[in-house]
Amino acid sequence: MMFHETIVAPATAFGRSSIGVIRVSGSSVIKIIKKFLKISMTERFAHYVSFFDINGNILDKGIALFFHAPRSFTGEDVLEFHGHGNPFLLDILIKNILSFNNVRMARPGEFSERAFLNKKIDLVQSEAVCDLINAQSELAIKAASCSLSGYFSKKILYIIEQLKLLYSRIEAVVNFPDEINELDLFKNIKINLIAVIKLIQNLIDISYQGNILKKGIKIVISGAPNVGKSSLFNYLSNEQSSIVTNIPGTTRDIICKDIWINGISCELMDTAGLHKSKDIIEQIGIKLAKKKLHTCDHIFLVLDVTNNHLFNDKLINKNINQLKLNQNITFIFNKIDLVNQRPCLKFIDKKFKCIYLSIKYKIGLDFLKNRINEISSSLNNVEGVFLARRRHLSELEKALKYLINGKKYWLKNKYIELLSDNIRLSIDCLLKITGNFSNNDLLNKIFSEFCIGK
Repeated sequence: MMFHETIVAPATAFGRSSIGVIRVSGSSVIKIIKKFLKISMTERFAHYVSFFDINGNILDKGIALFFHAPRSFTGEDVLEFHGHGNPFLLDILIKNILSFNNVRMARPGEFSERAFLNKKIDLVQSEAVCDLINAQSELAIKAASCSLSGYFSKKILYIIEQLKLLYSRIEAVVNFPDEINELDLFKNIKINLIAVIKLIQNLIDISYQGNILKKGIKIVISGAPNVGKSSLFNYLSNEQSSIVTNIPGTTRDIICKDIWINGISCELMDTAGLHKSKDIIEQIGIKLAKKKLHTCDHIFLVLDVTNNHLFNDKLINKNINQLKLNQNITFIFNKIDLVNQRPCLKFIDKKFKCIYLSIKYKIGLDFLKNRINEISSSLNNVEGVFLARRRHLSELEKALKYLINGKKYWLKNKYIELLSDNIRLSIDCLLKITGNFSNNDLLNKIFSEFCIGK
């Protein structure tokens, strides 16, 4: 796809630096080369040249690179000026380039958008460019690079091909029932359908890991008033961010602190104590706390070990039953110094960990440190993990739901046509991930998140 307008934008961040880069893409690139560089350029060769203004005066000297269509990032003719990083100097050069007909400033992400529309990269890879720029850790950078290389897209395309194969077999049964052994084919379809469902489930798990790498792990410290939530928060954040008193309801707002664990960003949140309160302000804090509990990745539920066992058990069961998909919880029994109990680690249902400690006297905190390391360790091996977005997860989950429902309806009602329609809908969801759809509003929203010059 060739565009009528040529676009230009700075490709480096605003501010003074040793080098500043301007990128130009479109059909007017050759004319711009003749006017502002006054040389005949060799493709993919670094030329040390003078940069001229529209009147032929020298503005700067630097490196110029030319990429001929379609062998460029955007698929169009692309020119890059690598000059001195004075923002005023770069701005003058851009203003001169804009004096050409059909040349305008690029919108945020428009270079990547043109690369996508010219089929140089798919939508997942386009988003990975933005994620790579905004990655906040080495692990996130590696995961974004994995997506940019096309690893995620290949996984999606393989699943789509398997679903298309299933769809064609079902259509063959529907259209040519007398020529096909339905019993053998149905058995084969069921085996392959279960295999594809497992592939999507695995991809969702990997996508969830990548999504955590992108946004960081969100850990909410929750519990009743005066159990030691703020003390725990202060200890983990290594500073006195939360007020600690014996008065119930001291914390009324959400207090957040970013910390780093094994190279992964973690957002700690101290929340209001959960209980029935008549204080209007405290009620608002409790409401905010409950909202964070529904959206976080991990919960540290702090319990007072001196409380009645039935009270603590009720809180434990309630929180376990309210856990969302891919959400986990750790139970922290505080104040063991008051009951002469040794620090230890126990389990509930062999799944949920309970740590017995005293935050006040720094007893048993090694168990807590080990638990925090465990939470992040699953993300440390980024081989095969890509930086997924919430959009990817949503479409994968919808695709999986269609296949599970289709399988259930087919086996229950014995109508293979019901499965056929659900497979088609599942394919549509997966195609949306890689960008094989025509929703301009969604495309504009995705690329608007990018930097200008990308």
